[in-house]
Amino acid sequence: MTLMKVKTHRMGGTPIVELSGELDISTAQEVDGELVRLDQERPPVIVLDLRALSFIDSTGLRSILAADARCRLYGGRLVIVPGPAGVHRVFRISLLDQRLEFTDDLDALVAEGGGR
Repeated sequence: MTLMKVKTHRMGGTPIVELSGELDISTAQEVDGELVRLDQERPPVIVLDLRALSFIDSTGLRSILAADARCRLYGGRLVIVPGPAGVHRVFRISLLDQRLEFTDDLDALVAEGGGR
């Protein structure tokens, strides 16, 4: 078992939430708490960086979907930096890779001010 680490920093004012370890039923509450905290600031974009994530289950997907829905409610966006192949596979098989917004170019996203 890999412990979950949640680290938030900013690039050009855009909050970047880096997750490492396993996002599952035992760790989702910690991730939810940080994403809800950021939602209260109502930033135009929240970036969720999954590159260091080693595992995600359906509870983790639910947390990400809930964060995306909250962002949309206030007109913001949740943008995801994909994780390793095994993690991203979960998004593909659930077809969430077609519903959620992903980017491989975090620098360009931040340089554009999070714009599309």
